[in-house]
Amino acid sequence: MLTLVVPGLAAAQDSVVEELIVTAQKREESVQDVPIAVSAFGEEALKARRIDGAQNLVESVPNLTFTRRALRSNFQIRGVGAQLVSASGDDGVGVHHNNVPLTTNRSADAEFYDVERVEVLRGPQGTLFGRNATGGVVNVITNKPSDQLEGSITVDYGNYDAVRMNGFVNIPLGEIFSLRVAGFGLQREGYTKNLLNGQDIDDRQIWAGRVTLAFEPTETFRGFLLWDSFAEDDSRGARKQLCVKDPGLSTIGGVATGAAQVAFTRGCLPAGVYDPNAFGTTNQLATFSGIIARQVGLQPVDSFAGKTISRDLREVEVVGKPIYRPRAELYELNLEWDVTPGLTVTSLTSYNENETYSRGDSTGGFSSVTFPNSPLAPTGVLNDPQFGLTDRLMSESGGRSHSEQWTQELRVQSNFDGPFNFNVGGIFLDYEIETITYVATNAATAAVRVVQPLAYVDPLREPDFTGHNYFVSLTEYQLTSKAAFGEVYWQAMDDLRVTLGLRYTDDEKWTRGSGSTLFAPGRGPIWTPEQEAQFQETTGRLNVDWSPDLGFTDDTLIYASYSKGYKGGGFNPPGVVALGLNATFDPEFVNAWEIGAKNTLLNGALLLNLTGFKYDYEGYQIGRSVNRSVYNENIDAEIAGLELEAVWRPIEPLRLNANIGYLQTEIQEGLVVDTHNRTLGDPNYVYANATSGGCVLVASGVAQILSTPAGVATLTNSACSGPTAITNGLIARGVPAAQAQALSAAAHAFGPNVARYSSGAGEGLIQDLAGNELPNAPEWTVSLGAQYEWRFGGSWSATLRGDYYWQAESMMRYNNAFFDRIQAWENVNASLTFENADLGLTIQAYVRNLLDEDTIVGFDIADENLGATRNIFLLDPRLYGVAVTKRF
Repeated sequence: MLTLVVPGLAAAQDSVVEELIVTAQKREESVQDVPIAVSAFGEEALKARRIDGAQNLVESVPNLTFTRRALRSNFQIRGVGAQLVSASGDDGVGVHHNNVPLTTNRSADAEFYDVERVEVLRGPQGTLFGRNATGGVVNVITNKPSDQLEGSITVDYGNYDAVRMNGFVNIPLGEIFSLRVAGFGLQREGYTKNLLNGQDIDDRQIWAGRVTLAFEPTETFRGFLLWDSFAEDDSRGARKQLCVKDPGLSTIGGVATGAAQVAFTRGCLPAGVYDPNAFGTTNQLATFSGIIARQVGLQPVDSFAGKTISRDLREVEVVGKPIYRPRAELYELNLEWDVTPGLTVTSLTSYNENETYSRGDSTGGFSSVTFPNSPLAPTGVLNDPQFGLTDRLMSESGGRSHSEQWTQELRVQSNFDGPFNFNVGGIFLDYEIETITYVATNAATAAVRVVQPLAYVDPLREPDFTGHNYFVSLTEYQLTSKAAFGEVYWQAMDDLRVTLGLRYTDDEKWTRGSGSTLFAPGRGPIWTPEQEAQFQETTGRLNVDWSPDLGFTDDTLIYASYSKGYKGGGFNPPGVVALGLNATFDPEFVNAWEIGAKNTLLNGALLLNLTGFKYDYEGYQIGRSVNRSVYNENIDAEIAGLELEAVWRPIEPLRLNANIGYLQTEIQEGLVVDTHNRTLGDPNYVYANATSGGCVLVASGVAQILSTPAGVATLTNSACSGPTAITNGLIARGVPAAQAQALSAAAHAFGPNVARYSSGAGEGLIQDLAGNELPNAPEWTVSLGAQYEWRFGGSWSATLRGDYYWQAESMMRYNNAFFDRIQAWENVNASLTFENADLGLTIQAYVRNLLDEDTIVGFDIADENLGATRNIFLLDPRLYGVAVTKRF
């Protein structure tokens, strides 16, 4: 189903809804003639709806969600996207730029400018549009040079001192060449207030530019060369952290835990983001920094004792200013040669480079308890090279990444007069990325001098990531992908067409990584063995479309299709493999059935499209945080839904549009451990923390150990170390060997429903996900819009537009725990636009989030070692401003 032409600002001569030309099948067609579910937005529609970037597409496309991820953006279409986090993993929704697949992209950061249209293809696109598009494709088509001397500049000023400027100039260069130069800039203050210094953070500074040189030396040969650059330098990254503090278990099995209570806290209790008590702070004794600090005697108590945070969701406490610096360069060379009037050869070459650097306070607030005097801090103050002089516990996280990608696509496409046509080709993709994940605490730097004097302590305030006084995980990943694809189109009858498409994909993946070097002697990474894997698969689609003359419609297209999607497997990071978890995760497959009807009615005044679909999903890749990293695994699911899209122009000045999505998702099979609910509420087990992640122990066995004089000291430092370590700890503290072994065995007497680490420690109770819904898959999405145009004398016109969006409640995690739910939310946008076509002048006043609600639209839960806080995503606050455009 297509979102048809979103209304522009210029009025038509009668009440007819114009149709947009798209390239959903890599050839130009009207959206109403394409038997594919695709939403398309032209340049004027993007401006009218204030769809500035990818995140705003959510409010205009049915069954679409969007979140920002550490490595890349994450679109989800019909519940399908990327629920894993891995350098070797792939997105379920492909992001394309002028049909170029971008493995790493800036769609989460960049804004649309000088864009011809944006297409959102829904459903598996495993034939023509690149690899791994199991959920769909988002394709941004930029404006190309023309043979007209023209230009435009827009200046947009809004609240938060937001200044946007964008524009282009198009210059013909003789009869063969033409040049188009476009640019964009944004500077605004932040939406979030830092209570520690009263300054705003989350500000933005973006610079982007694009140069396109088009050429047509002959009537049969044409092409363009494009350079696109993006850079950002701002303070994004500090999110509000919500928590209901977990003080830890004071008794287990009726036995007091005493000093060992610090080992039995999760940091934050299982609680939702709407809990009125969620404005507490994590128990630092459960965090990576807090565990180290208490084990070396630097900070024996919760450094957040007695502290709460502001109830204003846009107020945080951050030491320093977060750093976020992404950069991207993209080059494209597109060549087309009409070998014959009915045969065209297309070559598309691209190079894409991306860099990201981020760093910022991850403590979650300013610690309320200072360091006591101790051998590590004789005056209660530490001098740390990364943090400077500090008198309390502090931590930060961040990292950097660098990727490069080359692609070469070659296609041959026919346009014969006969019943058969085809579109066949091949694509080669070479991609490599280096990523660094960094977590530091001043406690670790203090401790490393005692624990491992031979470890290199990084002396730089801006770390070079070679030190062994902080946690660093490095990953190098390379992908070589080759594919041959093609579609054959058979016009069986005047009103009946059959499409058969096939694609063969060959992915070769290679990686190596480093486990944590914290407290290890020496400097730099310690590489784990290299891993290699190859994935080969054939996918495709069969589509039958029928254009009957129904009498009560002007035009109708009815189609039914079957398509198969595929996404390759990958590698898990060394930090989780070291715990005994699987080193790889499997590929995923989706079998999709879809039926749709596209209708033009009322003499072109109404476009009404309906779609129904059903997916069988095998091996859906999911991830969960473990040991300051992510462990990825597979589940099976079923998905079904309906979509309605309509544009109606009852009278010439008035346009109405509606997009409604209905979605049902259900996990069919999946056995996992919930990292943030390891005991699943079973009173027979207790949770314990460790710097390598949490574990579970048998409650009755723990009570027996606590009843011994050596039990408290042993569990305080070794609760998650496994049966052997606890046995040895008890023996070292005077417990006879046989008794120590029996006590440890009782604490590890797990049933068959408990997964274990390689050390023998209990990872957690196994949760059966069958019957759960997929995350980020609301049952309903509703988008309604209306605009009315008045024409005045002197070529002036005014257009008033309003848009309403509503999304039903959804789950943020596949575990579907009671604290995973996001409530339904809504948004209202409006604009008033004045235009004078003769003067080339447009003035638009706009407001987004008219209701001015601090709406939580998503969240994730921090790693156990980072406090298990709920880190929320908010809808942008009320934004308003005026944009003035002058065309010449």
